[in-house]
Amino acid sequence: MLDWILRYHSLLALVISTCTLLVWIFYAHLLLANFKRQRRPNLIINRGAGKGLGSLCLLSNMSAEPMFINQLLVRLDTSRGPLMGDVTDIRDGLGDEAPPDLSLYQTTRQGPLRSGEYSHIGTFQSLIRRVAEQHGIALDGHQPQGDWTFHTLEIRAVAFYGSDRHPLGVLRRFRLQDAAEGECTLVPESPLTHQLCSRRQRREVRRWMLEYGG
Repeated sequence: MLDWILRYHSLLALVISTCTLLVWIFYAHLLLANFKRQRRPNLIINRGAGKGLGSLCLLSNMSAEPMFINQLLVRLDTSRGPLMGDVTDIRDGLGDEAPPDLSLYQTTRQGPLRSGEYSHIGTFQSLIRRVAEQHGIALDGHQPQGDWTFHTLEIRAVAFYGSDRHPLGVLRRFRLQDAAEGECTLVPESPLTHQLCSRRQRREVRRWMLEYGG
């Protein structure tokens, strides 16, 4: 046995070195994957304080670094085609009733969101109302008047992550489902918020900014 080891010690040393290298490569891959996962931006859109239109629309930053919320868009899919609205600025929704001495946080939903923080952007009912007003549609409660029917509500956010110069986007879609008692329930179409972080998806997010003035 000793003679065999002495005869093939060079080959054995090569095999051991190769196995050691493969183990180090495997652990390096795990460390890199974990690092990328921790660095990946993750902005969550969710409901809070209820499941109907009176519930709050929450934005939660579950990333490792702060995010700057740059623009908030709402899309309504209706019986007469999609409607888009920018709901970033609160002052626009107040109209002439907005006092001139409002604090900055009372006039816009733009701003930084630190890691682990969350904020709300109003109720889903108020977001629908804002989009309807921008398109001249009168509402009777949550239902549009006339021959309009609202089917789904999509919340979109444009944000900048940490020191990244390029915007990213997130979106989540909810079905507007009327309950038996006449109230409207929000039903998420997906359990997760869709993160738009790839190069192609970020080009789409930049198109949102150009088209809607973000």
